[in-house]
Amino acid sequence: MMKRSKYSIIALSSLVMLYSTGCQKQLDIKPKDDVEQNQAIKTSKDVQGVLIGAYTAAGLRGLYGGRFQSTNDFLADDGDFSYFGTFSEYTELANKTITINNAFVEGVWDVGYNTINVCNNVLANLNLVDAANKDRVEGEAKFLRGMTYFDLARCFGKAWNDGTPASNLAVPIVLTPTTSIPGIQRVSRNTVAEVYAQAIADLKVAEAKLTNDPSPSSRTPYADSFAASAILARIYLTQENFTAAEEEATKIISSGAFSLVSDFGSEFQHPTQPTRVFNSTEDIFAIQISNQSGFNALNEVFASSDYSGRGETIINEQHFARYEAGDKRADEFYYDGSDNYTAKFNNTFGNVILVRLAEIYLIRAEARIRKAAPDLSGAKADIDIVRNRAKLAGTTATTATALFAVVKHERRVELAFEGFRLWDLKRYKETTVTTDENGDVVDSFPWNSPKLVFPIPKRERDANPSLPQNEGYQ
Repeated sequence: MMKRSKYSIIALSSLVMLYSTGCQKQLDIKPKDDVEQNQAIKTSKDVQGVLIGAYTAAGLRGLYGGRFQSTNDFLADDGDFSYFGTFSEYTELANKTITINNAFVEGVWDVGYNTINVCNNVLANLNLVDAANKDRVEGEAKFLRGMTYFDLARCFGKAWNDGTPASNLAVPIVLTPTTSIPGIQRVSRNTVAEVYAQAIADLKVAEAKLTNDPSPSSRTPYADSFAASAILARIYLTQENFTAAEEEATKIISSGAFSLVSDFGSEFQHPTQPTRVFNSTEDIFAIQISNQSGFNALNEVFASSDYSGRGETIINEQHFARYEAGDKRADEFYYDGSDNYTAKFNNTFGNVILVRLAEIYLIRAEARIRKAAPDLSGAKADIDIVRNRAKLAGTTATTATALFAVVKHERRVELAFEGFRLWDLKRYKETTVTTDENGDVVDSFPWNSPKLVFPIPKRERDANPSLPQNEGYQ
């Protein structure tokens, strides 16, 4: 569990029960089912404790602990891997036949709004925070809330480039905390444009209020201004605001605070460090996992049983064909005697890396190619940094069309199985397929198929009739 001081936070679903313990006298706990907010949050340390709870909530396996990434990769996969497991939720996603009771989809919604609610509790009590910590506390809470809103909008709403964002529905925006069952807010869905605007507003505040430490040895595992810039770069790339995406990526790259690790494989956590691991020089923001706070859900679904995974997700030959001869990224796989697996997630308690520098180089390269006044030489330089780390020569592409094809390829092999494929597919307006056990195509799905959007969970709609269902679901 991530700790800044000696107290813990308990967050239950969308109803938050807050308790503060630690370097204090023993608490006189009244025999009640919950603690009222005005009793639980009284001091600056209490609010900072709630902020730790927001990180803990975001890092649960239902969201950024791995299932946000895996659910979307399963939905986007077109035969690079096959699933032979017993989780019906993953089978539905791989077959593009999601049901409204899919527990993993429901988990993304549930944990997402739990995270937002804890952040809202922090922000509603900023007046209690001492001046020395107030900007940091606000910035970190708004970073987590903004990132979560962006990702929920991508999961449960249409893509930005699919129709009209100002009228397409995404998810509800809730900016005040729910602290009791009678106070649960039955809100309607906001538009894609409104949710993106809220995410950008939160992240801009985070970017402005958080500081940066350029020294890798003293950086903390908590969000800083660079992390906010990284998520803003993702959003702007999604919106095809290429100038802004380039500017945000450049803030990170030009700072000199991060560098690619020399060996691609060493960026990912292996079982030589089975418990506490530390961020690398490449990690801009990562969920900190330990054997006390849970486990890496990407390990569960992608690793073999030799590395504590379930051994049910097999990497197929068509994925290996994507790598050029000599590409060291092709070495990040292993054969257990019967099947092939990715080695990226071989540590049960390895950190879940949400943003790393290689992605930022590829964001900037794509933005430089696609902006109104392209910078092709700059784009090539960014691409070559990523390729050279993989022990490949620089690209020979020189035209915008050719460089764009290279960027798409590099994202496919550099960021494989890290939760990017669905968003790239939609941004590039490409088609994905389902395949049978022989690898033959069974069905195809264009980038804007309703089946590539999560349904609003049935449980949420049963409790809140104000939530209309997405197209193609009952």
